[in-house]
Amino acid sequence: MSDLLLFHLHWTAFDKLWYPGLLFKIKRILPSRYFNLLKSYPNENQLETKFNGETSSRLHIHSGVPQGSILGPLLYVLYTSDLPTSRETTLGTFADNTAIFASHEDTTIASLNLQEHLNILEKWLKKWKIKVNESKSEHITFYPPERPLP
Repeated sequence: MSDLLLFHLHWTAFDKLWYPGLLFKIKRILPSRYFNLLKSYPNENQLETKFNGETSSRLHIHSGVPQGSILGPLLYVLYTSDLPTSRETTLGTFADNTAIFASHEDTTIASLNLQEHLNILEKWLKKWKIKVNESKSEHITFYPPERPLP
């Protein structure tokens, strides 16, 4: 039986998504007719607040994808579609959560494989201006039941 290491990452991409990076990826991934249709979407987002019958003036939003919007999940998937992978680890994503699994008979090798993938991912996150929410990210090591804990 082998040990399983898990690193759970939670990032703030939905509300901090970098528009120029998103537009670059839309243009690179989708046919031009879709780019032309979607390129104004991020720039037209506005926010206003209503409280006690009063409404604030509208402010333009310069980053992020509106949560609850129809296009939000699609734009997020496009933005993160080139998330780096590794042959030595397994990557799983759901919304703005990512889990990286590394398994090996030798915990040290599993840990090295996991760290190598995290190093690659760190460069990608920096390039695309995505910040990891460290307080919601964690590392867990699972051991087979027959093996005593260290």
